Amino acid sequence: MIKNEILSYPEVKSLNGQCKKLVVLLHGLGSDGHDLISLVPFISKELLDCHFISPHGVEEFDNAPYGRQWFSLNDRTPHVIGELVAKNSGLVTKIIQKKQAELNLTNKDTIIIGFSQGTMMGLYLNLVQKEPFACVVGFSGKLIAPLECINKTTPVCVIHGELDDVVDVSSMDEIIEYLQKYNIDHSNYKIPNLMHSIDDRGLQFAVKFINTKAQ
Repeated sequence: MIKNEILSYPEVKSLNGQCKKLVVLLHGLGSDGHDLISLVPFISKELLDCHFISPHGVEEFDNAPYGRQWFSLNDRTPHVIGELVAKNSGLVTKIIQKKQAELNLTNKDTIIIGFSQGTMMGLYLNLVQKEPFACVVGFSGKLIAPLECINKTTPVCVIHGELDDVVDVSSMDEIIEYLQKYNIDHSNYKIPNLMHSIDDRGLQFAVKFINTKAQ
């Protein structure tokens, strides 16, 4: 059972009224769905037939009386994080599937965009899908690899600020190495003079990628 607070989140309908794609925005640690939904006005005019949702993290943030998280980072032991991501990815999948059913869409019509911890969850979620997503974009994240890479079909775009002081830019190189290992179609962009953030350069690169790959 998914709590109602998780199923209630910001969303924006497609500008042209023709909902052909679902874009799922996954926020960073300690934030919530209201954060990334603010990006929609900057990209929706180039993604006219996309319906945007920005779910709140499936857990309350551990280290503040506000905010959400996709999984706890209090214990950063790799196997512990892997288990937490695997467990909570099931809840995220249910959130996405519920909206897909409402819109009469499937994974092939679904685009995942994540930031920081949202990228970690988004990449993991993508790699374990039996039915591939249309494409995935990850900003300023790192890889939490599943025990088995099931989906090798979905194109992946990773974008990272060179000056990131929260998630080091070397994390992007690790993601690329993994994608190359499994011959997964990917694009990447290291953005000069950018810290742990999303800027217009990254958004435009992401939109171009989506319009190229999510046909």
